[in-house]
Amino acid sequence: MSEKRDALREKARRILRNGILDMNIARLIQMSQYGLMGNIVLANKAISVENVFNHIGYNEENNNVTFSVEESQCCYGAISFSVNDITEISGCDDKENPEEYLNFNIKFTDGMMIAIKILY
Repeated sequence: MSEKRDALREKARRILRNGILDMNIARLIQMSQYGLMGNIVLANKAISVENVFNHIGYNEENNNVTFSVEESQCCYGAISFSVNDITEISGCDDKENPEEYLNFNIKFTDGMMIAIKILY
């Protein structure tokens, strides 16, 4: 049973890695369907905000993606943004821990940048 579970986990890792390396807005929205967790850094020239997340949500009404920590009936540490303001999105292997993390970067129309590290 463990070998089958390990094989399924490895297949899921390959699918996630291929999706991150070919990241686009549609894939970002799809990520809200999976139980991913990691680290997110929001930065511009003046500020930098770093947070962990265990939930990715997508709101179709306002076209927003939210990275947050959700526990029981509580949600905190949310970072939200509109996908309409994305000018560039790209993914890559994590240089320090390529077997554990995948990274992707998002640039916005106002110069803000987000760096996301996904644990996989």
